[in-house]
Amino acid sequence: MNMRNRALFAALLTTTCWAASGAQAQEGPSGLAASPNASTQSTPSSATSEAPSQDIVVTGFRASLSKALDVKLRSDHIVDSIVAEDIGKLPDQNIAEAIERIPGVAVSTMTVNGNNATAGEPTEISVRGLSPEFTTALYNGRVLATDSNGREFNFDILPAELIARVDVSKSVTAEQPEGGIAATVDMITARPLDLRRNTFVVSAQGNYDQQRGQISPQGSALFSTKTADGRFGALVSFSYIDRKVENRRIYSDGYQNPQTVNTATVPGGVQGFGPAYTEYEANATNRRRISGEINLQFRPTDTLLITADGLYSKLDVNDNTQAFFTGNNGQSSGVTVNGNHTITGYTGGTSYSAIVNYIRPELAVTKEAGINIKFDPSSRLSMTLDGSWSTATNNNGGNQSWFESDYGALPNATYSLGPNNLPVFTGLGDLSPSVNLKTAYHALEGQDFSDEIYQGDFKLRYKIGSGIFRSIQAGANYSERTKGLVTVKTPDNVIALFQGLTLPSNLYSPVSDVSNLFGTGMFQTPFPGFRNAAVMNYLLSPAVVATLTPGQKAALDANGGGFGAVVNQGASGQVKERTAGGFVEASFGGSHWSGNIGVRLTHTDTDATGVFQAITGVTYTDAGYPQVSYGPVAPHTQSGSYTEVLPAANFKDDLTSNLMLQVAVAKTLTRPTLYDLMIMQSVNARQGAGGLTIAQGNPGLKPMKAWNFDAALTWHRKSNFLSVALFQKSLSDLEYTGTTTQQIAGQTWTVTQPLNLNSSDLIGVEVSGQYTFTSLPAPFDGLGVQANASYVHPSGGSSSVQGYVDTDPVTYNLIGFYEKGPIQFRMAYNWRNAYISQHNAVTLNGRPYENDLFVSAYGELDASLNIAVTKNLTVFVQALNLNNERAVRYWGTTDRIGDYEGYGRRFGFGARAKF
Repeated sequence: MNMRNRALFAALLTTTCWAASGAQAQEGPSGLAASPNASTQSTPSSATSEAPSQDIVVTGFRASLSKALDVKLRSDHIVDSIVAEDIGKLPDQNIAEAIERIPGVAVSTMTVNGNNATAGEPTEISVRGLSPEFTTALYNGRVLATDSNGREFNFDILPAELIARVDVSKSVTAEQPEGGIAATVDMITARPLDLRRNTFVVSAQGNYDQQRGQISPQGSALFSTKTADGRFGALVSFSYIDRKVENRRIYSDGYQNPQTVNTATVPGGVQGFGPAYTEYEANATNRRRISGEINLQFRPTDTLLITADGLYSKLDVNDNTQAFFTGNNGQSSGVTVNGNHTITGYTGGTSYSAIVNYIRPELAVTKEAGINIKFDPSSRLSMTLDGSWSTATNNNGGNQSWFESDYGALPNATYSLGPNNLPVFTGLGDLSPSVNLKTAYHALEGQDFSDEIYQGDFKLRYKIGSGIFRSIQAGANYSERTKGLVTVKTPDNVIALFQGLTLPSNLYSPVSDVSNLFGTGMFQTPFPGFRNAAVMNYLLSPAVVATLTPGQKAALDANGGGFGAVVNQGASGQVKERTAGGFVEASFGGSHWSGNIGVRLTHTDTDATGVFQAITGVTYTDAGYPQVSYGPVAPHTQSGSYTEVLPAANFKDDLTSNLMLQVAVAKTLTRPTLYDLMIMQSVNARQGAGGLTIAQGNPGLKPMKAWNFDAALTWHRKSNFLSVALFQKSLSDLEYTGTTTQQIAGQTWTVTQPLNLNSSDLIGVEVSGQYTFTSLPAPFDGLGVQANASYVHPSGGSSSVQGYVDTDPVTYNLIGFYEKGPIQFRMAYNWRNAYISQHNAVTLNGRPYENDLFVSAYGELDASLNIAVTKNLTVFVQALNLNNERAVRYWGTTDRIGDYEGYGRRFGFGARAKF
């Protein structure tokens, strides 16, 4: 740990404890200390239990805030929660959108080079500045299989209607599953024995996405019942959404490295940063998700409870991106460069231009089944046995595609920076279909992901009930996880067959959605677009196939007579991971304090299987597209293993009836991303600034580890609170991308591979609170406010945490609400600062120069209005991204825009009934 930060953390903690100790003398202990060991993990249904009869019953959004605060105060470790204000009603449509209201949590809605399109909905979260892989996501306390190449959970597969509570654990206990250095997120569903005997909730709404201009349906239903004696209960729920959205985007590549350009004033030219190519695109997307859950509970005796549950979720994301694609590295005259070394304009045309149709779908299915048996043979002894299975698939292989038609060079084009520093081209000429528009790269491609997890846990707890010792518990766990990847692509020799042809004009149609894109003034006359399926049918028609030579026809026939994608065995593989371990934990406490201390032991074995194929050569077509040849397939297996001891301790003191102090220390780990463990290599031989590159896995990777120090001081009264949390993480064995240069088949290749090399310290602070103005005169007594802010500082050098930690991340949330009678109104603003997502050191005019990739600050305003028409019926309207925020990335300075995109505003309106 960095000594300066260690001293700072110790000073802050000492000051906190000193201030708290001074307050203790003024007030008595809190009544909450009567249940010092009430773990959020052991009482997952508390958020949905029927409330006991009271003189004052708080309902609605304020009730959810009160329940979330109760979870925070009663937990045996540091945790923040979101609780549904009613059955199947989280305060946001998306689980990740709800979680981002918690301090230290941030989400991303930006695409990555056209892949992983989120349609404006957050899919992954980062906590305390650490990237998503450092957060473990649980579903009812279990790890759920993921539909991507890693462990990071995509929250868009689960609708918010299925979740009753979400706990974000900032500190850990020995009892909790290992894996989350940043946090552990547990999504908890409702249980039928905790609800009223017959509960039926149904909702229906329409969603309107402004840019797409269409209304799409969404609906959900939940039914729960139990026998009169409360011994047996059943719950079923269902959710459906078919959302129609559109993303508009300007993407530029090539700002990463300077290029030498000619100017009128400097003989021999100067170096400046300009894009190698720019893409203007519109992406119409349909997101259809069908989800369902079933939960059965049986309590044959007062000491035995059996819970069985199942989950099914099917997410189909079908997108269709149409784009104008131009290379702007053909500057010949009139080049201007500003003081930031950014190329601001030139004349003399573009080197090439094209129209592109690419498809990046997501076809994911997630399933889960589990059983939990809780047996209490005596008032002191309890035991729990939990077993589960989950699987996830994402079958994109062969469903992705990239089809392109080239104009070639556009000699009269002029380049300049326009509104918001966006690239603007004039003088493009007539872009309508002509004999100059020729077919180019046409390929089907993609990857199939599969993930399957079997896991079992056994826990035994004994209440001691004498002295300061409260209980002791122990447990054992085992899991087996298999992650598979299959990469496919149309063979290179088939891709080359149909290049340079002229397509019939009736295959093209105008792309009107990009007219005057983001105020650039471009495409007042829309450029043409096409559909991959129509082009592929034409190219495979008998008339076109008849023009092939006998050798070309033989190549097509060998591939089944079409563009069918074949498996790239060298870029495919499988990892099987087996983990076994256990824990011992003791709990203790006094009249106003409590704590726990324990240790977790975990052992992991991994087996990676795949193949090795040597690259024997690379050639290029006349259009410049690569033809990579490989040697014979050689099967290969590589294994790895490691054992870790993970101690953890938590302490809580109710210093007064309204003031709680929490302190925690623990060692945690995050296992390597499963994709990085695979025996595979991804080859990129396309000509460009990146050169010839190979990215390969490393089955010998070890886990990333951290020592965590946490302290939190919370003032609370009724549903109001103010909390300050300090934390420090000393990270080690961070993954680092090692780069070597190798001579392969007579050419120079850059080979990258993940390695465990780096370490760093993080120190941060989180402030959160909520207040309801119940003391104000009516009608203002319905007002309330929530707010939180967080700041994290990485101190081990920015390069040591590259790709894992934002640069000094700052996030804050402001939520104002009004709840009075039948009216409930809520407005929320979420913001995060700009940060570096990729460090990039280059040489500019013979000197070192930092040209990092930044993600701009992002702030989004959301609002909702609910009106209770009757006791059982509520109507509502919702609005997301009211300020029409755009996601932006830039290189070095804000006049080098690499990515500028937006989904526009989203609106929802509907009704919800509960019986």
